[in-house]
Amino acid sequence: MMKKQMLAAMSAAVLGAFALNAWAAPAVPMGAHHAKMKCETCHTKDNAVKGNAFVPPSDKTCEGCHGSYAALAKKTAGGSEPNPHYSAHYGESLSCSACHRQHEKPQSYCNNCHDFRHKMP
Repeated sequence: MMKKQMLAAMSAAVLGAFALNAWAAPAVPMGAHHAKMKCETCHTKDNAVKGNAFVPPSDKTCEGCHGSYAALAKKTAGGSEPNPHYSAHYGESLSCSACHRQHEKPQSYCNNCHDFRHKMP
């Protein structure tokens, strides 16, 4: 009986260590620029949902470093067409995290219906 309890406790400790390590590390390596930043740079108390700051950052957080959506549309004009930062359907109202996911592979929201060749950082 004692042997089973000890084995169960050791198994729980090992599994717990793996779970803690998996939780602490990003699901996918971050892009080179963002990987150098602390989590709290983007995941702030202002972004928190019911006290959980580890939700997609608000667009205001992104714009704090990358500039306004309008400025990004000007910066990316003439690149991928149509301009990924000016949507014919959504204008400037599409959330940054609709395409840019720092812990997952980014994907163009437009390509849910279209087949555009946007370069995704």
